[in-house]
Amino acid sequence: MRTAVLEREIKFRIPEERDAAAVCDAIEGAGFRLESSGLVTHEDGYLDTDDWILFRAGIALRLRREGERLTLQAKTIQSKTGEVLTRTEWAQEAPPTDPPWESLPNGPVAILLRPLAKLRVLARLTTRARVESERKMFRWLHERELLGSVTLDRVREAGTQNGGDSYRELEVEALDGAAAALEEVRAAVERRLDLHTSVESKLAAALATAGEKLPEMPERAYALYEGDRLADVAAKTLGRHLTRMFWNEPGTRLNLDPNYVHDMRVATRRLRTALQVFAMAIPEETRESLGRDLRWIGRALGGVRDLDVGLRRVAAMVSRAPEHERAALYVFARYLEIRRARRRVRLLRRLDSKRYEAFRERAQRWLDGGPTLWAPIAAPESPSAAGGVHPALAPAYMVGPRIVAEWDNRMREACQEAERKSTPANVHALRIAVKHARYAVEYFAVSEGQSAHHRAKQLARLQDKLGEHQDAATLLRHMRRYARTIPRRDRQLLLGARGVMDRLEPETRITRGELHELWELGAGADVT
Repeated sequence: MRTAVLEREIKFRIPEERDAAAVCDAIEGAGFRLESSGLVTHEDGYLDTDDWILFRAGIALRLRREGERLTLQAKTIQSKTGEVLTRTEWAQEAPPTDPPWESLPNGPVAILLRPLAKLRVLARLTTRARVESERKMFRWLHERELLGSVTLDRVREAGTQNGGDSYRELEVEALDGAAAALEEVRAAVERRLDLHTSVESKLAAALATAGEKLPEMPERAYALYEGDRLADVAAKTLGRHLTRMFWNEPGTRLNLDPNYVHDMRVATRRLRTALQVFAMAIPEETRESLGRDLRWIGRALGGVRDLDVGLRRVAAMVSRAPEHERAALYVFARYLEIRRARRRVRLLRRLDSKRYEAFRERAQRWLDGGPTLWAPIAAPESPSAAGGVHPALAPAYMVGPRIVAEWDNRMREACQEAERKSTPANVHALRIAVKHARYAVEYFAVSEGQSAHHRAKQLARLQDKLGEHQDAATLLRHMRRYARTIPRRDRQLLLGARGVMDRLEPETRITRGELHELWELGAGADVT
């Protein structure tokens, strides 16, 4: 059974007026040798659901037919690096029938897709694009050493041999240890032929041949305008962040990139803040039901995200740690990975639960309902109405400054409390207050103008500064818990762990001087 493979390659799109042989000549001119290894023809069908779950999860799935052989291949879309494409690939035997499928034969792709089972991906698959390729293959060598492969493809939409659009692409794929040679090839081709590497995915290219393109997050329906009522701003803000939350769910499930968890968590946090900021424009029942579910799923997302941040911080600490602390950090990283795996299981259980399914269905109804479903329509004689108009139906530019000022005052109070006594609890409360104030400013930025965008950036910097202290405090708690598991006889590991804790301790504290400086950075600015 083939497991996941890390692929490192560069690609050049060859214009029709250029000679493809010149690219091969440039490679050989750089001191390498190309040996022809044959010509193959294959057909690729790129698969996804109607709502692009696989693309949103960060992978492309293709069904490759080469003669009688049928292979199912998955590959990450985003490269881990820039000009040299570094992606992970999975491949296995494909079912004998065309999709959709009820199940897959056991194999790497089947295992990869299991976290998406609740979304019924296999049963909803359809062919989004189909291309045919004529591929010339070469062995790429330096003297007698095999460095990898070079392929020259002529690609066209399937069934359009007689006049359909096509393009040529040359790929150079390196074996492990040949990264430097790959860079030499890139430099040689660019220098001699002025051809630059292409980062377009095969999925995007396949769609382009069919006159289509990859989807974007559907946020245009939630664009804000200066004349929007408070109810409109509330509905659009909630709609935008619910859309972001659900857009990032497949990637969160698949777990190939921690940014999906981060983005889904940020969406839940912004939603929870919006429920408070727009309280007068959202029915109480809606606020309570949404708030309970968002808190429940947000905690599971936060549990995973906090450990992602911790693991990244530990990796940075290793590079500058003294020798006796590195062993403790390496073992500590494994400890964090185990804890993350357990929290991820809990997160998947919540995403697969009936409660989350019901939440998603309700949220979709709210999204489809628009402002009339969110806003209470007050009678003119209502005591909450000002001049016969309920605040929810007033223009946002009239109501927004008062709402922002309220959250700004809460932030000022939290800062004063933290200056009075800078305990971890007070500093954490300040960070939350800054976050709420920042989001409130952002929610009304369209009606408030450029000054609001500037202030939001100031508050974001303040939030980041406070977040660094919070991240250090969270990591220190994990480190203390881990240190208690180290056997007393392992003195070297204990000493290393204590050294790490001694280094983390000062990073968790914040002085009054720092608080004042941070206040001047963002929180002390005038609200305009």
